[in-house]
Order: sequence, then structure tokens, then C-alpha cells
Amino acid sequence: IRQLTSGDWPAEATVGLDEKRRQLYFVGWQETPLERQLFRVSLDAGPIEQLTTDAGMHGAEVAPDFTSFIDVWSSRQTPPTVTVRSLSGGAERPVHSPAEIDLELRPPEFHRFRNRDGIELHAAIYLPPKLERNPPPLAGEGRVGAGARPPVIVSVYGGPGPQMVNESWGQTVDLSAQLLAQHGFVVLKVDNRGSARRGLAFEAPIARNLGEIEVNDQVDGVRWLGTLGVADSSRVGVIGWSYGGYMTLMALLKAPEVFKAGVAGAPVSFWEGYDTAYTEKYLGTPQDNSEGYHRGSALTDADRLHGKLLLIHGMIDENVHFRHTARMMQALIDAGRPFETLIYPNERHMPRSEKDRADMERRILEFFQKNL
Repeated sequence: IRQLTSGDWPAEATVGLDEKRRQLYFVGWQETPLERQLFRVSLDAGPIEQLTTDAGMHGAEVAPDFTSFIDVWSSRQTPPTVTVRSLSGGAERPVHSPAEIDLELRPPEFHRFRNRDGIELHAAIYLPPKLERNPPPLAGEGRVGAGARPPVIVSVYGGPGPQMVNESWGQTVDLSAQLLAQHGFVVLKVDNRGSARRGLAFEAPIARNLGEIEVNDQVDGVRWLGTLGVADSSRVGVIGWSYGGYMTLMALLKAPEVFKAGVAGAPVSFWEGYDTAYTEKYLGTPQDNSEGYHRGSALTDADRLHGKLLLIHGMIDENVHFRHTARMMQALIDAGRPFETLIYPNERHMPRSEKDRADMERRILEFFQKNL
């Protein structure tokens, strides 16, 4: 038993083992966490070979005879594409190429910055069309007046698992972010510590203490954005769903000086009530980490709400049960804090019907237009 790869980057998953040639195929990244590439390494040691070359997020299925692989990939500029690629010098064979459709969607800009602890974080910025055509000077080059800068909406997930910022077509066709940008908001995404695909040292700091480090990193993202001179960092909203809904609540409660309005979709409000093993995986049990459960609950600091809040939930949500929003509502009522609600009687964890989704996106836009 020995280690085949090393370095400050993750080998994410094995996708094939050629026992005859003694070669292991795996996906991961070496240069940037914004991409996923296919690699090959010998079981007898030697250099690691990168088999995919296009910048983007690649998924691979290696043929049983190890002569070729199916490459499913996309980038901000390229919709999902499927190609059979040879491993023995043969010709490539396209299986699916995206149709030429002009959606008039602008890919977000990618940036990097360091948080208060010196950790590099990745960010995506969706700029309003007018701002793209007439970009204001960057910080240090003469700043535009505050009245000319648009407000900010932070689009967040923040928890373990998803990666919000990566080189994929999903960034470009994030229609919620595009809608907000088209209506004059600067939309910011930041993958805080705890997010996926950066390795254990990046993901582990939130263990047993949810809702604190993640909020700090999002605050640092807003402050970094303010140094660019493209947005009004005194008018900041936040929106998220599921763990992102929880993050919206925690951002409003723990950083009210930064976040002035928030939309919390299907939020976990108290972790004792999130009935999957996910909770114990990251927090432990209430018996051995009662303080972590208390600090990590949005109910604990409900009386600290000062910004505007819109709670959204489907009443038949089978993942984050509706009782999470119900208990948050009661805690805010008991604390005398005003809030708004948007309840969908026939929706599960995400609105699925076209009419409900169109209604929700319109109501979210109106909420931010009214409060920012």
C-alpha cells in the first residue's frame, strides 16, 4: 500500500483501473479548483498524465477496454458537450454538440481574494449590462460616486457539498443571478471555507460550529467587492436556498451591519430538526455538542434581526421540513421583529411548477428592488 499522488490539490474520485496496464484513472484538479480534469497515473509510480485539456468541468466514463473515454464537459462559454476521446491516438467522435442559440447571457467574471485569515477564496461577479458597457474605474484609479453604484446581492449556499464558483455552463445559465443582474444588481458568489473541492484543510474548519466561519468569509467577500468600486457596499442583500437559506438567516443575524435584506429559501433554522445523518456528520450529536447546536441555530439570535427578511418555503418540503420556517416565524414574532413570508402549498424543497417558479422569481426581484 503506497501513495500514488501528492501535492496541494485533491484527487476527487477514481473512474477506472486498468489492471493489465497497471494504470489508474481519476478526476480532480491540479492548477485551479474551478476546473475538473481527467488524469492517469501508473501503479508503479511515475508522472501524472492529464488526459483532458479544455478548461472546464469534465466528467469521464472510461471504456472497459481502456482504449477511449466519454468526456462530458462544459465551461462558462461552452454548454454541455459529449465527446468520445481516444486513449490510443485515434480520432475523436462528437456525440452531442450544443445547438447555436444566442441566449444573450453574459458569463460572470471570476476573481480571487484573501479573507481575514489569509485564505484564498474564489468569487464570481455578475455585472448589470450597463456596468459592463461602461465599467467604472477600479479602486485607486478614481472612484465613481456612491449614487452611481448599484446595490449588491450575495447569492450563497455556503455549506458542505456544492461549489458555487466553477468553470461550468451552470454559471452562465444561473437565470436567477442573470435576472437580478439584468435589473441593475451586482450579484456576488463566494465559495467560503466549508465548501467542496478544496481539500480537507479548507472544508474542515466549520465542523461542529456551523454558521460562523461561513458568514465571516461572505462578509470578507462583500468588503473585497467594495474595493473594486463597481458596487454600493452599503446596500447589500443576500439570497440562498436550503443551507443557503440558513446562511441568509445567519448573515442577517450575525452581520446586520453588512447585510440589509435577505431572502431565505427553505432554511434550516435549528439543527436538531434536520433529520438526516448530514447533521451528525458535521455537528456531532446534541448530547456531545450542545453548544454547537445552540450557537448554530438561527432561533438563538432571532431578536438580532434588523434587516428586511423574506422567508420562502414549500409546505410539503420533504428535505427541510416546513417546521423550520414555522419555528423561525414564531421566534421572530416572539422577539417583535417584522418579516415577510412566501409560502407555496404544493411545493417540495424547490418550486417545480412553472407558475410557482415564475411567481417566486418575480416576488424576490420586487423584494430586493423595494428594500435595496
